Order: sequence, then structure tokens, then C-alpha cells
Amino acid sequence: MKSNLFFLFLLLMTGANAQQSADSGQWHAPQRLLTLKESPVALIPFPQQVQWSKEGWKLPSQLTIVVEGNQPSLTENAVRSLKTLLASSSIKWNLKSLSSNEKVPLNAIQLKIANNSSLKSEGYQLSISAKGILIQSNDAAGFYYAVQTLRQIMAQKNPVQQLPGCNIIDWPAFALRGFMHDNGRNFQSIPMLKAQLDKLSWYKFNTFHWHLTDNPAWRAQSKIYPQLNSAQNRMQGRDPDSSYSFEDIRDLIRYARERNISIIPEFDMPGHSKYFEPTFGFKMESEQGMQVLEKLIDEFCAEVPVSDCPIIHLGSDEVRIPNPAAFIKRMTARVKANNRKVMVWNPGLPPEPGTIEQIWLEDATFVHRRTSPNPYVDSYAGYLNNYDSYSLIQRYFFQQICSKPSGDSLALGGILCCWPDVRVGDKSKIPLYNPVWPGSIAFSESLWCGRPDFTPYYMNVLPAIGSEASNHFLEFEQRLRKHKQVFFSTDHFPYVPFGHVEWNMSGPFYRSPNDSIDKEFMGNDALASTSMAYQTKKVTGGILRFEEHVGGSKKLSKPANETIYLTAYTFSTQARKIHAIIGFEAPARSNRRSAGIPNEGQWDANGGTIFINEKELPGPVWNMPGGQRYLQATWDKPANEVPYTEEEFYWSRPPAVVALRKGWNKIFVRVPRTYLDQKWIFAFVPVKQDPKGNWMEDASVKIQASKR
Repeated sequence: MKSNLFFLFLLLMTGANAQQSADSGQWHAPQRLLTLKESPVALIPFPQQVQWSKEGWKLPSQLTIVVEGNQPSLTENAVRSLKTLLASSSIKWNLKSLSSNEKVPLNAIQLKIANNSSLKSEGYQLSISAKGILIQSNDAAGFYYAVQTLRQIMAQKNPVQQLPGCNIIDWPAFALRGFMHDNGRNFQSIPMLKAQLDKLSWYKFNTFHWHLTDNPAWRAQSKIYPQLNSAQNRMQGRDPDSSYSFEDIRDLIRYARERNISIIPEFDMPGHSKYFEPTFGFKMESEQGMQVLEKLIDEFCAEVPVSDCPIIHLGSDEVRIPNPAAFIKRMTARVKANNRKVMVWNPGLPPEPGTIEQIWLEDATFVHRRTSPNPYVDSYAGYLNNYDSYSLIQRYFFQQICSKPSGDSLALGGILCCWPDVRVGDKSKIPLYNPVWPGSIAFSESLWCGRPDFTPYYMNVLPAIGSEASNHFLEFEQRLRKHKQVFFSTDHFPYVPFGHVEWNMSGPFYRSPNDSIDKEFMGNDALASTSMAYQTKKVTGGILRFEEHVGGSKKLSKPANETIYLTAYTFSTQARKIHAIIGFEAPARSNRRSAGIPNEGQWDANGGTIFINEKELPGPVWNMPGGQRYLQATWDKPANEVPYTEEEFYWSRPPAVVALRKGWNKIFVRVPRTYLDQKWIFAFVPVKQDPKGNWMEDASVKIQASKR
């Protein structure tokens, strides 16, 4: 590119109007920002009410766990978790059952029934003082969650093991707080699932939605139809030999119950079931098929008591059959005949009255358009396998579950879903390719705390720096960062705070259909166009999703032919090299759709380019340059059976090295859109390694929209 033309464009662009578009609404958090910032520990989800005091408690090397003796079942899960927590801190303990007239010994953690009608369901009171720790609740869940809050406080104690004094009164905004994993497509072992349940319980999730069947296989054991568990009737390459025995299922349910988690098994029918017809010779929706399904429902319910599994999910989504109402009515009746409640996806087959509907359309207005009187669960914020890893955390933080500040008899809560549709080679990489842990933690904050206000715009476009919404997001990012360091230092945690980055965004500029994205800017992007030239605004975020910035999908051109330009500056006191997470398009983990891995020396297969001080930043050395290009969805195609590699995601490959000169440095980025279904994004987040080798944000590098 000719430097004089490049300089002219930057001069014009930085002289343009740099005001960010007005926020589309007000947003307030359930807690005051000062309350969050004054907290001596990073708590997620943050308690509903908390008071801190200077008088805390120094953890002794040995203590007593005191429980009331009249209702031990209310505290057994909490005591079990507490014992594990103390053991991990090398604290010895003894357990004492206390009658009402006995005195609490010194150095004790007391669990006491609150007998307080004002304390809400699953709520608790946690008090730490010089006398010790007092936990009060009216139910088993509340006692358990108090221990999880104590876990976070203890993990962030100072070197002398001094716990901060506090009085916490806490309760959930929503009754159902769930996580879903698809093991029908990609099998995961019981130990892997147990490890997930452990961490989910730390963040007060109480539901595990277990997607047990999908096109590759029916994963649950069947004694009456053993052919369902036969490898020859399953999709090859998709763990055809792997099933969950009834003992596995009961074992996981027991393990989950000890962590106050209920399991909802899903047997998806009649869609997502390609294994069925080759196995039996007829379709699910046929009379023969429905008879088989009824027997399978009966068999499962005979093996797993209703007390262990009160809800069964029947799926029913993404399918067209000639008898939808008759099919769902019959399957619903069979589940109810076994004294269970029914759950289905919405959109899906028409649900029967009383059925729990799980909303999955990515549309914040869909809940308000519902005409059904059935209870519902919210899953619309974007699946963990969709979009890019980082911006999902923004979506979950600003989501208002069920479009309500808190739940009620109909608005039950939310379930976060992970659908790794593409075959996964190494199952331990699922949390790397999908933001399982940062996403779950952000979702837990919205589920537990609730959101008094809802601005759907912020789920896609970060609010301006300095606004109340931005300040709260930045504060949450720091809590999330702390949890990454303390609780997930050895786990995949694909997230680094990015809400502090600012850009000037210009465009979109429209190219002539005959122009190539490889041409020089002046001949390529119609700078003289009066309709779009010099439209510049300030935008926030180290990750930008441009579709929403330009007004939504209806504003995008067909065919795709527009380009966005970004400009930012960073000041350095000396010449040095920094690291940055850099990326353009990110493929969905459901269908592989993307322009693929760039050619050698490039950053973006769509033609995106980065300039640092007017010099092009060379792209990485790719292992598969030009590979994995799929502009159409790959469902049911061989490409969906090719596992992903780390270099396909900007967050899982090594950060780039960027050379800065002393003084002001200019960053200029070109981001073209070249095909209709492109995930039109850009990522630039400065990072550095912590002592454990994990990449964290580099606070010494400030990316801003102007020199100031």
C-alpha cells in the first residue's frame, strides 16, 4: 500500500466524528459498584446482601464442625463439602452434634437451622467474626451454597489465613440454574462429568441437563433393546463403543445429588435420531417406533427412581413429521404415567399443557411473544459452541434471564448449553474450544443475582467506557480474572478481559462487485461515496462483532461486499515487544462454517489485515495454510467428522508478538466481509504470562481510540 494514500486515509478518519452511537437503553446491576469494589474477595455469583467488617477470624489448624442434631439431612451435603474444603487447606476437624441448650465450642464452624421465614428458598446467612463461622439456612441447598461461598473466601485468604469478617444474606433470583452437555454426539466419561459437576456446584448451579442421545447414538443402556448399544448401529468415529450403563447413570445422579444438583436426562425424539431407523428398520414417529420409545421410557424409569429423576426431557426440536401433535401427546403421556414431568425444546413439536418449555431461539423478544401458559426455561443467549469464545461472556453477563429481574412460577430459570457437534478427538479440549468455564461463571452471575434492567444491545455491543454498564462489566472481568487464577489455573479457561479496549470504527465501506479485497484501499472501498464515507464512531472492546455495530443482519449487503476499518493508539515509554491475542473469523463448533485457515503470512482468510505504525503485521506460520475452508454448514458431511485443531481458534493459538516503538503507536485494521454467513469479528487483546505460564491481560498496554 502506498504510504501517502494510507496516511491520507488515517488523517481523514481520525478527523471524522468519533462519537460512539448512543446507548439503546439504561442498565443497572443488582449491586452498587462501590459494594462490588469494596469486597476484599472476588465472589461469583456475588451475594445479594453483604456487609464486611474489620474483625475477622484466623483459621485454626484444628476446628470443630458443629451441627444441630434434630435434622441432619439438611446439613449432610454441606458438611461433606466442608470436610473436603478443610482437608484441601490442611485443617483438621472433628464433628459435633449440638443440642439446643449446649454451648458452641471455640474455633467452630456452626451450621444452624435458621427458622427464619424471611430467608428465601435456597438462601443462607454466612457470618464470620472473631468467634468463628455461623451458617444458617432453612434447607439443604442453602447450607451447601453457604459452604461454596466460604470456599471462595478461604481460597483468597491472606498469608496468615485471616478470613475477613462478614455478614452475608444470599438467595438465588431463579430456581432452576442449569448447564447442558451434549454427550450424544461426543461421549464423555463419568469421571470427566463428575469433575464438571464439582465446579458447577461451586457456582451454585443446581441442574445438569444431560443430552444422552443424538444422531450418532443412544448412549443410555437398554436391556430390552441391546441393539441400541451396539457399535454397528452407531455412527463410526463417534465413540460407537461408548455407553452409560444404568449403574453409571445412577452413580452420576448420586454424585450430583451430593452437590445439590439434579440431573435432567434428555432422550431426543423424534428428531436428532438418525441411529434409530437403521437399528430398528422403522422410524420413531411410526406406530412401531412409538411402541419402542414407550418401552424405553418405561425401562429407564424402572431403573432410575422418580426421586432421582423427576423430569425427563423429550427434545422434539428441529424435525417435521406427519403426526406431530399425536406423537408428542403419546410420549408425554408415557412420561407422566411414570410420575415424571416433561420438558421439551421450544421451538419444537407442540407441547402438552404443563410441559416445561426450553427456549432456544437467539431472540430476546421471543419470551414476550409466547402465548403458551406453560412454565419455561431460558437458553437463548447463545450456545457455548457458537460465536467466538470471548464475546459470549459479554452476552451472558448482560442477559436478563427469562427477560425478567427474577423468576416466578412460570419463569423457572436458565440452562447454558454446550453442543460440540463436530467430532472431538480429545474430549479434554472441549473446554478449550468452547468457553465452558468462563461462560458458566458469567451465566451463574446472571442466574443467581438477576438483572433489574435489560438492554439486549449490550449483549452484542459493549457499552461506552465510563458508563455504568461498562464499569460493571469491567469490574466483573476482574472477578472473572481472579477466579481463573485461583480456581482454574490448570484448566482450560479461554478468556482474557477485553472491555477496556477502544477503537475508532469507520465504515462499512462498500466495494464494487468487481473489486478485489486485495486491491489498494483507495481503489477498493469507494472512499468518495457520499453515503458511507467517513462514518466513524468510537467502539468498545478487544473483541468486536460487526454485524450489530452496523445495525444488524438486515443492514448487511447481499452479496457480502463491505469492509470495516479500525484505528487505535497505544503509548509506550520505550521500544519493546508485547504479546496480543489477535484473530478475525472464528468457526462455529457446530458446523465448521468459516473461510478457514489463512494462507501463509496472512491473518484472515477473508483478507483482513493489521498495520502497526503503517507497517503490515505478518501473520503466523500456519500448519495448514489455506485449509479447513467451508463456507456452508458441514452437518452430515465428512468435514464434520474432522476434529478441530488449536490454530483454528484465535484464543487457543499462541499470542502474536507486536513490536512497539517509543511514544505513540498507531494500530490500523482492515476487516472485510466476503460471504453471507461470515462471523464478521475482530480480536486484539494485549496479554502477558503470569508466573504459572497462563496468559492474562497486560494492563501496561492501553489501547485507546485517540491520543490523550
